[in-house]
Amino acid sequence: MKLKFAFLFSLFILSAISVSAQKTPANEGTYLGVSVQAYPAGIIPTVNLETYLNEKSSLLFRLGANFTDRQDFSDVNLTEEGEGFGGSIGFRKHFPLKTGKIVAGLITDLWSLEIDWTDVGPADNPISGTTDILVLQPYLEGGYFLPIKNSSSQIGLTLGFGREINIVTDGDEVAQDFIASIALQFMFGL
Repeated sequence: MKLKFAFLFSLFILSAISVSAQKTPANEGTYLGVSVQAYPAGIIPTVNLETYLNEKSSLLFRLGANFTDRQDFSDVNLTEEGEGFGGSIGFRKHFPLKTGKIVAGLITDLWSLEIDWTDVGPADNPISGTTDILVLQPYLEGGYFLPIKNSSSQIGLTLGFGREINIVTDGDEVAQDFIASIALQFMFGL
């Protein structure tokens, strides 16, 4: 199942990259791109669309997959791992700095995840199950983007800090907590 998700998502990302970029001045227009966001318990590949409201602010939209292996981070179960799909909406402010720009923003993710878990039950008997969750994940983001010479492309690195909140749970409880992440992003002007 994970391999099927990864394969389909890789095809989606490759399709997005194959779209030809036109020259668009930084801080205006619309950008399409991809990102890989890593956090201690997983990885989130996404396809991104960023549209500028003015030269100092933009809206960010993401669609992607979330693959998680919470190892020993869960205070609820011994193991928790799973995957699912979701998306984000965010607001960014842009601050020019030398040849690039600093970005600061507020992003809100919504993920539909299927989590397989194991734990120890009464008399130390192993127990396991599957829980479907809808996760709301608001976080603050900050980072730096550099333009790529002779193109409308840019590459950036951002850090995020926020909270995972299980807003709908179908099954036994699974972990939710604060989260930190790092993301590598590639964007090109449309």
